[in-house]
Amino acid sequence: MRRKQEVMEISIVAFLIFSACLTIYHGVDAQHHWSYRNYNGPEKWPEMYPSQCTGYYQSPVDIRTDETRCNLQLTTFGFYDPPQGGKFIAHNNAHSIQVDTNGQFFLAYGGLQDRYRISQLHFHWGSSNDKGSEHKINDEAAPMEMHIVSWNVDKYSSMAEAVTKPDGLAVLSILFRVSYYDNPLLEPLVQVIPYIRDPEWNNSVEIPCVAISAFLPRCPEKYYRYHGSLTTPRCYESVTWTVFKEKQTISERQLYYFRSALMAHTTKEFPIPHTPHTIVNPSGEILDLLVDNARPTQPLNGRVIERSFPYLDVV
Repeated sequence: MRRKQEVMEISIVAFLIFSACLTIYHGVDAQHHWSYRNYNGPEKWPEMYPSQCTGYYQSPVDIRTDETRCNLQLTTFGFYDPPQGGKFIAHNNAHSIQVDTNGQFFLAYGGLQDRYRISQLHFHWGSSNDKGSEHKINDEAAPMEMHIVSWNVDKYSSMAEAVTKPDGLAVLSILFRVSYYDNPLLEPLVQVIPYIRDPEWNNSVEIPCVAISAFLPRCPEKYYRYHGSLTTPRCYESVTWTVFKEKQTISERQLYYFRSALMAHTTKEFPIPHTPHTIVNPSGEILDLLVDNARPTQPLNGRVIERSFPYLDVV
């Protein structure tokens, strides 16, 4: 009988220890729920992810054009898309409007040593037209930036494996300027934003699939290149960045739809204060608009940004 009681006591202690470990684990996860707002925004990321978001080669950066260096080995990109049966699936991941690719979309050349498989594209935008992009050109932000994210398929077996490797990812960055006219390439996505506006709905909507190369701005052979990181936690320094010199266009009407999207709902741990970028739903819950989802620019720390074209514009 005593032996049985000892076994029961050991089992209870083991269960309590296991439960405590789960509590600690989930507590850490809760603390590491990052966002773009003050309570867990970009200024907090180095504390939340000290081994990743404090690196020496972080992104985004401010591209000072007169400090760039010409590299004529940065050639034109090659795209192998869209594949037969390829799909675009749009959703709100609570940090951005994202379009996942379904199919064999590939990127090559453009100074890249390997082939990269395009997995998704997403956007960063501002609450006004003087901000929104993550990268800046000569300290000037754009109202929106698109990232086309791809991973090294020649060396790694998955995005999860590639994301921590120095040559694991290649991201194409396209800045936008406001136009009087709608951009027809963006319109299919704009039309479904009302259906994916709230990330709590957990909705995904298929939109027409087009060639990824169609999203590039005019003169796609002109771009800037540097090595950096993901611009969201965990900020892995695994990205070969391409920032195109020219801009794509978006209308004010189309920007309005992006600016109507919502972030994740408030929690008791991190209540959302009432600000110009919040709305109140019929039940009285304060909801945060998904705007200004951009990390501030990071120091170059000695990095030299290259450009694919020989001459800078003379103003």
